[in-house]
Amino acid sequence: MSKIHYYDRIRLRPLHTTESSEEDDLCIQIVYPQEADAVAGRISSEAPVGQAALHRKEGETITFNAQGQRMRMRIISIEKHGVTA
Repeated sequence: MSKIHYYDRIRLRPLHTTESSEEDDLCIQIVYPQEADAVAGRISSEAPVGQAALHRKEGETITFNAQGQRMRMRIISIEKHGVTA
């Protein structure tokens, strides 16, 4: 199983006390800070979620602080940069 690297697109699912679904998923791409654009889903590797996800693997749980809250999310899928199915 490969690790998350720059420009990979990842799908994260929040881990709540209630059941989470695909509707709650967060789809982002980890990029270098100067390329970040949150509206476009391009998240800086220096942002809390970017730091937590970089170099992790599918199925792992990440924990980070965002907007004053501690967040836990599971890495659902990784789409490798430059790889087409």
